[in-house]
Parts: sequence; structure tokens; C-alpha cells
Amino acid sequence: MSKLLGKYRLLFQIFALLAAVRTAAQVPVDTLPRIGPIPQPPGRQDTVPPLSGDSAVVDLSGIRISDEGLDEEVEYGAQDSMWFDVQNKQVHLYGNASVKYTSLTIKAGYILLDWDKSEISAAPLADSTGRLAGYPDFQDGQQNFTAERLRYNFKSRKGVIYEARTKQEDLYVLGQKAKFIGAGDTGDTTQRSRNTIYNQDAIITSCDHPDPHFGIRTKKLKVIPDKLVVTGLSLLEVGGVPMPLVLPFGFFPITKTRKAGLIIPRDFEFADAEGFGLRDFGWYQPISDHMDLSVLFLAYTSGSWGVTASSRYNKRYAYNGNFLMSFNNRVREDNFANKISAKSFRVTWTHNQDAKAHPTKRFGGSVNIETNRDQNRNFNDYQSVYRNTLTSNLTYSQSFPGKPFQLAASLNHSQNTQTRVMDITLPNVNFTMQRIFPLKRKEAVGKERWYEKISLTYASKFQNKFSTVDTLLFTRKTLEGARLGMQHTASTDFTFKIFKYINVAPRVDYEENWYPYVIEKQLRDTILYVYDTIRDGDTYFLQVDSAQTRFGLDTTVRDWGFYRYGRYNTGISLNTALFFTQQFKRGWFRGFRHTMKPTISTGFGPDFSKPPYSGYYRSVITDLRPEYRDTVTYNIFDDAIFGRPPGGTTRRDIIMNYSLLNVLEFKHYSAKKDTVLKKRIFDGLAFNGSYNFTADSLKWSEISTGGLFRFFKGIVNLTWNARFDPYLADANGRRVNTFVLDKRKKLVRTTALGFQLNTVFTVKQLRNAFAGKDDDASGTPQQGPSARPTVKDDLLGWFNDFRVNYSISFDRRLIPEGFGEARDTFVIGRHNISFSGSIPLTSKWSVMIGNISYDFQSKQLVYPDLGFARDLHCWQLSLSWQPVRGTYLFTINVKPGSFDFLKIPYRKNNFDAGL
Repeated sequence: MSKLLGKYRLLFQIFALLAAVRTAAQVPVDTLPRIGPIPQPPGRQDTVPPLSGDSAVVDLSGIRISDEGLDEEVEYGAQDSMWFDVQNKQVHLYGNASVKYTSLTIKAGYILLDWDKSEISAAPLADSTGRLAGYPDFQDGQQNFTAERLRYNFKSRKGVIYEARTKQEDLYVLGQKAKFIGAGDTGDTTQRSRNTIYNQDAIITSCDHPDPHFGIRTKKLKVIPDKLVVTGLSLLEVGGVPMPLVLPFGFFPITKTRKAGLIIPRDFEFADAEGFGLRDFGWYQPISDHMDLSVLFLAYTSGSWGVTASSRYNKRYAYNGNFLMSFNNRVREDNFANKISAKSFRVTWTHNQDAKAHPTKRFGGSVNIETNRDQNRNFNDYQSVYRNTLTSNLTYSQSFPGKPFQLAASLNHSQNTQTRVMDITLPNVNFTMQRIFPLKRKEAVGKERWYEKISLTYASKFQNKFSTVDTLLFTRKTLEGARLGMQHTASTDFTFKIFKYINVAPRVDYEENWYPYVIEKQLRDTILYVYDTIRDGDTYFLQVDSAQTRFGLDTTVRDWGFYRYGRYNTGISLNTALFFTQQFKRGWFRGFRHTMKPTISTGFGPDFSKPPYSGYYRSVITDLRPEYRDTVTYNIFDDAIFGRPPGGTTRRDIIMNYSLLNVLEFKHYSAKKDTVLKKRIFDGLAFNGSYNFTADSLKWSEISTGGLFRFFKGIVNLTWNARFDPYLADANGRRVNTFVLDKRKKLVRTTALGFQLNTVFTVKQLRNAFAGKDDDASGTPQQGPSARPTVKDDLLGWFNDFRVNYSISFDRRLIPEGFGEARDTFVIGRHNISFSGSIPLTSKWSVMIGNISYDFQSKQLVYPDLGFARDLHCWQLSLSWQPVRGTYLFTINVKPGSFDFLKIPYRKNNFDAGL
């Protein structure tokens, strides 16, 4: 093909220039003749002799170029053959023919170039079997379509297309006959700057099948690429059958760039409790190149309404995130026709900063706050209904290069959706200084001196915390009850060795707390009665029970100002490490190593309940009557966010804390890999306890321990904890000052033992673990019909994306039966299993399980969430059912896209179910 181009390009340029000398009038598109039978090339007499050499020089300087000549060079070629009809000034191209002129490219089995009329015609070409192939493909810039045949005029930039098929975004436009008007010179404002297509007897659809399963049929249709599709009087057609849905006109935006405009409702609903309603209609507004905003509404004839504002933003190499705020007011009638309103509010925000955005500053996190159980009221899926805890964490952090400082500020939030109690900390500011050695010489010469090992750490934090129920979040009472303060901590220590292997670290700690208030407890002269009320007409008589009458009302008030207290202590710790190793040269088991890291520490601090610190404590009377008067002592910092000064006891205890950390590893020979591998049996198994030097009895505390074991490459986690007591217990379970070793000849007795087995895995992960394969899946199955898994050959393959969550916990409890005797009892605290995922029955059918849980203790299913889906090519059928709530949703709808508002929903929501 390239050789033909080289030989004939110059000749065609001469023909084009000769044709351009003539004054060629523009030929209207409608007068262009149809393509008749494709002419067959004649014999060898029309063969053009080859040019002499690879190039030739022709002097065209004397030729006057017509103003109506073509602007650019026309490139053309064919894979089979080309026939130059000099008499009719035409070129016939056969077999994979192509023509390129400026931004226009046409490919077809057969192409006719008529340079006298500046016209091109294209049609398919029959192959040796008589089957047509090489249907015309037209491309002008970003505009592309296929057709059975077409004609196009270079000068007028107009053409006629028969049986055209073009794609605009996710829409397919098919027309029996179309007129194409190309874009003019954009530099001239009088010319068109966009291609335009006028279709006759057309259908617009999102179905990519050659015979669309549905669409909007119209007699007239106009397509402005990358902008708009406009239809005249049209009707909906499904399966080739016209539906009784007539549209007087239609506008379908197909812009690649974002444009502001109305959002058409995607769901028309009817609910028994709320009546007719519209959902998800509103306005879309691009804010900038990196951010947009959508405002959606829902409304029912019962008076229920809601509004949701959501925004997305994304700036490459900087940040991305989304924000959503919604308010819902669901109204229904009770049995007495009284209106019942349930208002709820929800805010979610997710922000992620790109790792390349800034080397020292980071900002990100998530916010998830709701009131009045918003998700539970408005959604029926398992996660929304059974999600009991909401958390938020939004953090800004900054480091200072070359300096040991770091700053972090955050918003922290936790919320229990069952009790509706929430705790919010805003702000939570932390400033820390890493460990430094202030006495260390900048240029050390010789051996390190002892005082150079003295280290210093510092940290400060400011917190403001609210604790309230969700419905009182924005009230004045919540703001007045905030607990806030600032804390500074500093610590210095010095590490040295004794006996070569024991590390000794004496330390001094100081803590300074600043608060804007202290509390004052008062007994006000208000009589508080415990009484019964007896109504007699409009008069109330109070019967007083004198045995429970109390004179005075306890009141706690805040005394605002600046208040501080400091506390300090000193201590010392010792630690070392012991290694026990045994190795073997033969066999599968090649050895083990047991590492033990014992640590002991103790500390001492003053009693802050005695002078000069006794000002932290005050007293208040309990009754206004002298004969019943008594006093109680309280600390003025009892309501402080960082706690109060220690003290108030009759004895200062000196306690030694101890711990023993264990790590056990072993080696084994792998014949498969022909090498020795090392694995850990347990890591971080610790035993902790204390000894009280100043106690007169029960000096030893209980010994606590616990650990975590992982099996099957971390799929199964076993957590356990236990407590041991060196002392016996009486019949009531209270410790007595008698060692177990003296009575039972054992070191300790077991007082508590608990195990928790948790596993979350997919069937594919478990199969890979048993087969010894690496798992490349994330472990999170895809949900929904749009992410349906493929059909598997084996039965277990159906469940590859099935997610299993199993949990069990049980504790050992000792029930006292006599002095020093107890009966062991194991109590199961939690035992349940849940499944979720999709089962692909066929390539089109799948069963979806949002959740199905079973509680072994209550012996019942926990909120099954079931459904199925059927792929109908461009349509989909689905059913979701929540039998506990009695809610369901059956839908036949077009797949997501420009026509996804075409749906037939049938539902029963939680309001219809009486929830």
C-alpha cells in the first residue's frame, strides 16, 4: 500500500490542482447521486506506468490555484488495487481502502474519489464468498460512526450516511438516513465550530446489541457531538414493541466535561405508609476543575422529605475526597391518624492526601456522625441496620526537618447508635519532642562520658471533650458541659549496665496540668422530698415519707479561672535478656530458641492529700439538719479531663512491678525448598504482676498473661488471657493471706481463663492456604450484580468469593464451694457465624447474600439479607429481601448509565413494615 501511495500521490496532486483551476461550484448534499453498482476495474490498458525514480520534480509555479481548491493534501490507498479513471476524473480503491483529508479519515471495502466534484463515496465490498465486508468507518476528529454506505463532499463538508451507527459517551444512535455537516473554520465566527448529525427514523439507546433491546424511537434526531442529543416527538420502544410512553421532546447531554443542570428523578416510588414519592431529583453543579456538588431531594405525599448534599474533589498529586451531608424527615400516621415525625441527620467526610503532596505536612482521615439512627431508619442492608458503633478520626500532622519536634491536631469521635451516646474530642492537639541527649557533646572526643547518657523527653496536649446524646449535640447545655484542659509531661532518665548484662534506668517524671475551672460541691437549702402525689380537683397534696426525707440539694458548680496542679515521681527499672538455644543437625526439627526478657520497676511519689498539697481537697456537708450532718471530702479536679492528683489514702504504697516477656522460635527443614526455615510459635507472651512492700498482707498481686496465635497464614486468630493467684480464696471467693504452695503444693491457682477465636476469610483464601498457594485476593468479595463473579467448574469454586466470619469466646470461672475449694465452670460469652458474598449459578444468574448470621447461644438467625440477580444484557433483574424487617425490593431496570431511570420497582420499605 505504501508503494502505491508513493507512485500515485504526485499524479493525484496534479489532477487535484487541474480540477482546482476550474471554478467548481459547491454541490449540495441532497443532490449527490447514490452509489450505484461498484464498477469493476478494466484490463491492463488503464495501468499507469510507474514514475521514473523514487521522486520527480514538476514545475507548478505557472499554475494558478483556485480559491475553491482543497486546503490540504488528500492521502489515499488500498490493499487490493486502485483504478484511475482519467476520463471521468475518478479514482476507485478496492480492499481495505482508506482516505485521509485533514482530520477526516474514511475506511471501507470500496471507496470512490471524484475529484471533479470533490466528493468521496464508500461502501462495503463482497469477498470471494459473496459476503459483504469492510463497512464504511467514518472518523472526523473525535466523531466516529459506521454505516452501510456514505457520501461526503470535501468542500461543503457535508455528507449523507445510510444505516449510520455512532456512539456518544454511553449512548448509541442508530438512524436509517443521516445528514452529516462537518465543522467549519473555528477561526471564523460565521462558520460552524462543531460537527452536526441530523438523523431520520432513528433510535437512541444504551444497548450495544446490533438490534437494540430497547430505546427511544424518533422521527427526527439531532446530534451535536460532545454536547447534546435532541429528539423530537418520540416514544419508548422495548424489544421492538412501542410502549405507551410518548415524549414530546428529549434532551440527552453527552458532554465529556461537567455541566450544571437538573438531575432527573431515577426512582418513582409508592409506599403504603408514605404514599407516592420521588427520589434523587435535584441539581448538579461543577464548582471548579477539581470539585463538584450534587443536591438531591426526596419527597412523599405523606409529608416525608429529605435532602442530601454531596461533593467530590480530586487534585492529582495533592488530595482527593468526598463529603456528604443529609437530613431526613420521615412522616407517617399512627392508628389514630396522628402525624409522627422522625428527623435524622448524617455527615460523612473522607479526605486523603497524596504521599507526594508535601514532605512534612499531612492531613486526612474520615468523619462519620449521625443522629437519631439515620442509616438504620433509611436503609435496610445489614451493615446499616446492625452497625452499632460510628467513629471519626481527622488528623493534621507536621514534622520539622532537622528538629526533634512533631505537631498533631485531630478530631476524634465515637458514637454508640444503640444508646445514642457520643463522645467528641475537638480539638485534640499534641506536641511532642523525641528523646534527646542535652549533655551530649557535639564533637565527641574519646570515650563517652556518663552524663552524656542522660536523656530528656517532653510532650504536651490540649483537649476539649464533649459527651452527650446525639439529639442534644448542638445545644447550649452540651457546650457548657465540655471538659477541657492542657497537660505537659517531661521525663528524664539515665541508662547504664551492671554485671555486664543488666540494664539499669533511673528516671524522674513531672506532669503539669492546666484547667480553666475547678468544681465546687454545695448543699443548697432546698428541701428535696420523696413523695407520692394525690390529686384532689385542682389541688395537689404531698404525702411525705419522713424516713426518706432529706434536707438539702447536692449541687456541683464550676468555678471558672486559671487553675493548675503538678505532680512528680521518681523510679528505677532493671531489665535484661536471657537466651536458651538448642540445635540439631539432622531430621525435620533443627532446633529452637527461647528468649526471656525480665523487667522490674518501682516508683515513689508524694501524697497530694497532705500539706502542702492539701488545697486540692475540700469538704461539703451532707444534710442541713445538725443531728444528721456529716461531711464528705472531694477533689476540686474530680471533673478534670486528665484526672486529679493522686492521694487521699491513709498509706503511701511502695510497689514493685515485674514482667516476663517470652519469644519462642523453632527451625525445621523444608525438603521442598531444600533449606532450613524459621518460624515463631508465640511472640510477646508476657506475665505481669506486682509486689507491695508496704502492705501488711497479700503483698503479691494476681499474675496476668495473654497472647495471640495466628494460624493458616493469619486467617485464624486465637486470643487468650488468664489470671493466676498465689493466694487461696475463702468460701466467698475473697483472697486470704495463705499461699497456695503451702496448702496444695502448687505455685498458683487459676482464677480466670478465656479464649477468643476469630476468623474472617473467603473460601478462596482457605483453599489456597491448604494448597500452600499465595493468596493474591484482597479477601473482600465484590457485591452487587455489576461485580458478579464468574462461574466455576467445581462446587467449591461457587463459593470462592464467599466471606465467612466466625467468632467464639469462653471463660473459665471458679465457683467457690468451700474454704480454698472451687468448681471450674466454662461459660461461653459469644458464639456466632456469618456469611456474605455471591454465588454465580450461571453466567447470568447469581445469588447474593448480604448477610446471614447464626447465633448459637440464642439459636436463631440474625438479620438475613438475601437476594438474587439476573443479567439481561442491557437490563438487569434483582431482588433483595430482609425477612426480619419484612422489607423487600424487586426491580427490573436498565443497567447504570444515561437510561438507568427506566426501571420497574416494587418494594416494601421499613415504614411500610411498621418499623
